Amino acid sequence: MFRSKKLDPLDYPKFAVEKTKIKALEYFNGFFEEKLGSAKFLSELKNRCGDLGVENQLILCRSDLALDSAKAQERKKAAAYLGRWGQFAKALGCHSIRVDCRSKGNRAEVKKQAIDGLNQLCEILEPMKVNAIVENHGNWSSKGDWVKEVMSLVKRDNCGTLPDFGNFKDYDKYQGVEDMLPWAKAICAKVHEINSDGEAAHTDFARMLKIVKEGGFKGFIGIEFEGAADSVSGVLRTKKLIQKTLQKLG
Repeated sequence: MFRSKKLDPLDYPKFAVEKTKIKALEYFNGFFEEKLGSAKFLSELKNRCGDLGVENQLILCRSDLALDSAKAQERKKAAAYLGRWGQFAKALGCHSIRVDCRSKGNRAEVKKQAIDGLNQLCEILEPMKVNAIVENHGNWSSKGDWVKEVMSLVKRDNCGTLPDFGNFKDYDKYQGVEDMLPWAKAICAKVHEINSDGEAAHTDFARMLKIVKEGGFKGFIGIEFEGAADSVSGVLRTKKLIQKTLQKLG
């Protein structure tokens, strides 16, 4: 809807609240990168969120510069660029920006690069009280044990994870979420299809949400519906599934 211009980014909060009754929202910077330096846009977006009683959570940040690049200068530039989104997130009331660590290369070397890039970014974000959170989003980051190793070595309070139910490659998704959960500052319940019985086609939500609950996570569970069905109906059915499953878990 954003790409086709059917929905203006400024109208997103109202659309989300009216269509789904969800007031905890996430954003993706790819739909308003040209607005990064616009105080007017940010002010208007904040006002609209305030009028709706929205609690903004995080911004998923795309960057052409890799935070875990093999080139030290690129890591520095990436941290500076993402730091600007940290300022945007803070002004909007978000607690985190989601960043990628998905460069190709030797496992150990990319890990060192990711640790360096995350340390630089977290230092920039610390005065803003904004977190940098890493999602399992390709290459080594799609293996939960690798993300766990990175987090164990970064050791910064404002560095965390965003476990996504659907992005683990050649790695058990349930184990992956468990690996990343100790540092989770957000959760992404990704769904591609809801069956006729109301259950997710590719993920056992009872098993997954039990892991999340027993792991002590207290924040919002984000919904990302990527199915062929209408996006709003997909989000609503996923919301219903999450609520039903949590109720059963007690």
